[in-house]
Amino acid sequence: MARLIIAGLLTLVSACAALAAPAPFQRDLFIPPVIEDTGSAAQCTVAYLVTDVSTNDTYLLRMRIAPAQILPAVRNRLPCPATIPPRLSVRALDACTVRVDDPNNCVYADMARGFEREPIGRNTSSNGSRCQSDRADFIALACARMGSLDVCSVACGMTEQEAKATARARCEDKHQAACPVTSAEAVLVPP
Repeated sequence: MARLIIAGLLTLVSACAALAAPAPFQRDLFIPPVIEDTGSAAQCTVAYLVTDVSTNDTYLLRMRIAPAQILPAVRNRLPCPATIPPRLSVRALDACTVRVDDPNNCVYADMARGFEREPIGRNTSSNGSRCQSDRADFIALACARMGSLDVCSVACGMTEQEAKATARARCEDKHQAACPVTSAEAVLVPP
């Protein structure tokens, strides 16, 4: 009888010891960091191009704007406000200024004729450097090399080719030079 009790106690102690071990945390309970309703319309996205004139680096900044009122979606996108708040263009420049030594080197990428003679912010256009997701799918940049400076124009388009062609035409017309340097990016954040 004593052997039966000792065997029973050993079984009980070994069972408890197995339960006392730490449990593994790998339970395959993956939860994505952001859950997005892919069936809902995309929020208004405003894309800006800003340039650091000291290095000719251009930055694309996308900002989403929550809809002020419930309006029907067009092409599965919520409409953007009729007037874009000026603080968005200031935030676009701020995103450039944190990356450079001299904040005065950050300008909007749509530059006026003669920008190469006076490369300062007032010779650029915030509105010309912006595209909205309810009106365009792509934002494009075309630049002419003038000395050590890229002088650029920005355009929006429904296709990448349309945006590039429009940016090149604007650049060549405005700056009276060939504008072979072109690039285009999606206005909306790529999936």
